[in-house]
Amino acid sequence: MRNFAVLFWAMIILTAPALCHAGVVVDEQEVISQPGANNITRNRTVMIEGDKQKSILYNGKRTIITDLGKGTMTVMDGSRKTYVEVPFPPKSGPSGSMDKGAPSTIIFKKTGAHQNIIGYSCDVYSGSGTAGRNTASVTGCFSDSVPGATDYNNFQHEMADKVKGTPMANTSENPPGVPLTLSTTITFGQVPPGLPAARLKELLARNQFVTSTTLTRIRASSLPAASFQVPPDYQKQQPRPNVGGASTGGSTKTPSAQKVPK
Repeated sequence: MRNFAVLFWAMIILTAPALCHAGVVVDEQEVISQPGANNITRNRTVMIEGDKQKSILYNGKRTIITDLGKGTMTVMDGSRKTYVEVPFPPKSGPSGSMDKGAPSTIIFKKTGAHQNIIGYSCDVYSGSGTAGRNTASVTGCFSDSVPGATDYNNFQHEMADKVKGTPMANTSENPPGVPLTLSTTITFGQVPPGLPAARLKELLARNQFVTSTTLTRIRASSLPAASFQVPPDYQKQQPRPNVGGASTGGSTKTPSAQKVPK
């Protein structure tokens, strides 16, 4: 469950288009390195229109719709043609209860480096801080010149407002623009100071979780309301009470507010 909680918190934020009332469709590839497990590589499509976001995972086997206006998150199982609907922000489950006494904060700094990703220039930022009771380090290349950067940022700001006062809230905000690449390293628990190098390497190998995301395509597209609705042949189910409704959502990432020093 802790892996899910970190993923749900973690960032990886990718989407876009700058046309008024236009939708955004973003394709990205994610590589996940888990302690004691093989790396996982998967593709994801993220769609944004106004205050709604849709994430399509596992080749359509899992779809998550977040509706900020309604305050709901809908998780659809494409294989079984079922769905559950839970409040957003979630009130129970790992993401609803994680580390209530340990707020998450990552402070970003501009490194001065620049990159070109799929034809778009971006500025490299690095950040470090906490993710609940875990330590976190982040490196990303952000661009405010990609199609839909304004719409993307508007959704992220509304999302940040929605989770204020909840365990999902952070005390900082993201660098300006859309992350074209983003690598997040989470180290579970606190690392004792003064560990010998060999012991530190062993500890990190067992307790580090790395997620790297790269944007592969971004485009503006007007998205009809039906894009964010459950298909009529899907059957509604109740969330499992033992894990909370949010945990049925798999590894969706919810953006967090992070601060860029002036």
